[in-house]
Amino acid sequence: MVVERPITWPNVSGTPSRVPVTDKPLGVHVRLGIGLRSDTVLCMTIEHPRIMLIALVLWLFNALNAEVVAQTSTQKTGSVNLQEVLSWLPEDTETISVARGPFVPNSKIARSTADVDENENRVVSEREVGEPFETLPLSLFGFKDGLLLPHLKGKRISLAIEGARHFRPPSGLGEMPYEGCAIALFVDDLNIDMTSFVKDNRKSILKVEQIEGQVVTVFQEKLEDDAWSAFVAIPNKHILAVATNRDYLREVLARLQGKKGNRALPNDLPEWNYVNTDLQFWGLRHFDRTQAKLDPSSPFGGQKSANDADEQAIGLVYVFDRSSGKTAKITYLTGDMSLGSRPDATLLSMGKGPEAAALDIKYREVGPGVVEGSYTLKNLGQVQFFFFVFMGMLGHAVFI
Repeated sequence: MVVERPITWPNVSGTPSRVPVTDKPLGVHVRLGIGLRSDTVLCMTIEHPRIMLIALVLWLFNALNAEVVAQTSTQKTGSVNLQEVLSWLPEDTETISVARGPFVPNSKIARSTADVDENENRVVSEREVGEPFETLPLSLFGFKDGLLLPHLKGKRISLAIEGARHFRPPSGLGEMPYEGCAIALFVDDLNIDMTSFVKDNRKSILKVEQIEGQVVTVFQEKLEDDAWSAFVAIPNKHILAVATNRDYLREVLARLQGKKGNRALPNDLPEWNYVNTDLQFWGLRHFDRTQAKLDPSSPFGGQKSANDADEQAIGLVYVFDRSSGKTAKITYLTGDMSLGSRPDATLLSMGKGPEAAALDIKYREVGPGVVEGSYTLKNLGQVQFFFFVFMGMLGHAVFI
């Protein structure tokens, strides 16, 4: 069976059965880069008493400079503002992740191995902690071993965003398929000639289509038991989009050309009260109750293979401020007002195991049914485990 599924950076295969967990192994696609040059990909195996994770640590993007570009949701990002970018996403988008630039994608990929036992306690810098948040919304750009990346060499990205919906269990092992699109807004002209791109990659391209008047190249590769598709479009000289699903991309392209429709994740959602869009890295998930029967990461419908059950769950928000230290924050919203007094009963606890304890999680009740978790990310092992679980919260769990 062919499932339209995201082409990710070379897949992090770990072995999760649910995320987060209490007494079972857990795993999630970890898309991060720690401790390597910007042109290096590191394959490693992490062993803990309760989990086995084969992590592919990615450092495919390095920042052009270390200064955060603070922009509000009404300020311009290149020629468009954040509100306009959000209007491009289908209204039933459930999860978004955002990285503000400027930063430059790197076109080199190399592999090496490392002994995790001697590296996981290594102290990491603020820059290193920020790298996985930077690559998160652009992970789809790494399809087919990054064949797109050389075309982006030296091009500055001002804003990157990924929208995702309809998370599904894989056919066997691997990351949960989902419908979504990664969009990058570039400061510089892309200058990618689609005809030349097709010619240069004709052996890898499955087919070329016209979608909403745009030339779209389609790629496919098998990861674990599923076939993942990548739809690549260049709507204009400053925008590049890579989607996992034809219909999702069709809606994005139509909206880019002026189609009107309800915006994804509208401003009246309560999650927006707890996210600072001025920060360089942030995102949110508003749980979609209509997907409860099909999405194993949905909190609705009881305990599943990749969730923390909560029938009153609303959503979550994450932020990371590279300039304020090595602390990531996740805010969880629920209609269950009692959880403020027992936050370790929520997904914020990350399983309550020894690996979670090492994150030195600090809880703060922000309001009725709203709890914030702060996570210390000082060494390599902490960062790896945090992303291991965090990605599952967003719907990107991996079954291993």
